[in-house]
Amino acid sequence: MPSGITRSPFTHGQTMKVATALEQTVLKQASVVAGARGLDREITWVHIIDHPDITQWLKKGDLLLTTGYNWPQDDETSRVLVRKLNELGLAGVVLAVPHFREHFPPATISEANECDFPLLELPWEVPFSAITQEILAKIINLQTDIIQRSDLIHRKLTRAAIEADNLDSLGNALSSALNMSCLVVSTSGNILSRHNIDANESFERELISKVIAERPLEQSFGESQTLLINLSAEQSRFRLGCAIWLLGEVAGIVWLESPTDEFEELHSRALEHSAVIAALHLSHQRELLDQETRLGHALVAGLLEGKFPETPSAIERALVSGWSETRDYRICLVLLDEPIPLSLEGFKRRKAKTGRIFDLMVSLSISPLISVSLNQISFIVPATLAPETIWKQIRHEGGAMAVSRVHRGVSGMAQGAEDVAALVPLLRPGRLHAFNEVLFPRALMGDKEARKMLLQRLIEPLANRKNGTMLLETICALSSEGFQLANTAKALDVHISTLRYRLARIEALLDISLENPESRFQIQVAAEMYRLEHDE
Repeated sequence: MPSGITRSPFTHGQTMKVATALEQTVLKQASVVAGARGLDREITWVHIIDHPDITQWLKKGDLLLTTGYNWPQDDETSRVLVRKLNELGLAGVVLAVPHFREHFPPATISEANECDFPLLELPWEVPFSAITQEILAKIINLQTDIIQRSDLIHRKLTRAAIEADNLDSLGNALSSALNMSCLVVSTSGNILSRHNIDANESFERELISKVIAERPLEQSFGESQTLLINLSAEQSRFRLGCAIWLLGEVAGIVWLESPTDEFEELHSRALEHSAVIAALHLSHQRELLDQETRLGHALVAGLLEGKFPETPSAIERALVSGWSETRDYRICLVLLDEPIPLSLEGFKRRKAKTGRIFDLMVSLSISPLISVSLNQISFIVPATLAPETIWKQIRHEGGAMAVSRVHRGVSGMAQGAEDVAALVPLLRPGRLHAFNEVLFPRALMGDKEARKMLLQRLIEPLANRKNGTMLLETICALSSEGFQLANTAKALDVHISTLRYRLARIEALLDISLENPESRFQIQVAAEMYRLEHDE
């Protein structure tokens, strides 16, 4: 879990610093006499000035070269000058010695040490021109290298944007271009892409929550393009992130992770470019999702209403949407606890519930074939998926759910819709109801189709198996004897252990328990119906 998260000031990694100049240029002949802790200051330019009022000619990042001719003689004045130069953000001061001055005054050195302001003393023989030439050449070379690398990264990311069809390809391009760990996450903590990084969604959700606890993401990333965070001081984990903006809101973050906080300007540029590409991709995906949802609703509605045209083009469109006429399906219907007509809030809740079901189906790797009407959400699921899998995830949100029998083909989908429609009046809030629940009462009420289906469910599975006649005789005898095992065994003239074996076989074939009084009653009725049909 993330701990000790702190925001860090952004620093440029690949820049000309005072320490770098001391190592790689003629400044290696200089001595650091004060401000050794400030040697990581960045040098952006080199100035040679000997003037009583030098501050008006300097700016942040300048390295001042001076002969000391006009350096203040008074201790307090020299201290004030050091403070002003430090406040300007100067990289430091290089004094040529010993022509006009043997050394920096002790007061100057003392003040510089207090504010970590670098003071260097350079032998008089070293020409200032050599310093400016070497340092400025290195600065220009660094900028040229950044431009060249930036161009290479720009081309890689642009190619990924054109050729890739998901954010994982973009993340891979960013990671390989910078040779760094990369992560793309949504604001809800879902990982959209990861490369060379050990991350989990629980960690990401807590990280984003901690960032938001300080201030909204829109404010955090609105102040600057990138955000640098110290994940863990103990483990030396730093992240530089850039927001993915959609319609004025932060939809996600592109992160780079490193064991140090010395990210370069190049990294910031690459992140900003990647975030723009990610925003375009997510925007495009949202448009596609909206379009697919509208088309998918129309497809499912046509199938369930029996109005689907069985033309080759329509079947092909259905296949593209994920429905096949050769596959077995169940129709599910969620009845929302919303009065008709729906209020504005009711519409919003229906949309949220539909989105929840959509996401569940996608997470289960099944096509989200959904249709909505009034306070009902209908969807088609493969027969291989237990509808309870979805119901368990949404039952706490209210409403009830009906499930049809297994059907196939265009006509089967319409029949499945009739199955669940028959269940709607019987639905109870917070419960899942299968079509079999309504089958028995309909059969008792004289529905011939229901009676036929009841026999198909409770009798035919026995008749169509090996030794089917024996199993049918057993179930009929059980019904006649009121499920008294001793009496049934005597009527069949078999040992009671043989009868128990047959009972186990019957329960397995019908997927019921004969210990259940309701199941016994249904078996008795079905057995009597079977006798009546065959007596006729």
